[in-house]
Amino acid sequence: MIRPLSLALALALAATPAAAEFVIEEGSFFVMHRDYDSKTNTFTDDAPKGEADGCFQITRVDLPGKTIDFTLVSGTITPWWSDGETFHPGFQNAFIPAIGFMENNPDAEWTDLLHEILKTVPDCAPPAS
Repeated sequence: MIRPLSLALALALAATPAAAEFVIEEGSFFVMHRDYDSKTNTFTDDAPKGEADGCFQITRVDLPGKTIDFTLVSGTITPWWSDGETFHPGFQNAFIPAIGFMENNPDAEWTDLLHEILKTVPDCAPPAS
């Protein structure tokens, strides 16, 4: 027999998002925790070089339009596509379908890549010292 407290704990644990889960929802915060290589169709276990320190917030979700807008809230990033330019909090960008990922995975949803390389975090506050 399951006791009520045990049942409540089991339900709470089942409702807790997985450690690397990415939730596509306006207002949620996320970080990059993996990278994707379209040449080998594989994922790394680390954020892309120059992007590990950024924490972002989703500002608009348009899944039918295949766009997710986001803003850099904390940290700085120097993405591979920026030609060495560093971006600071307030920088805005959008996710759209990644051509290489979609070509390598024609049966995937366009957001599947995001679920692999991003993870939702509670906020973008700096860690306590």
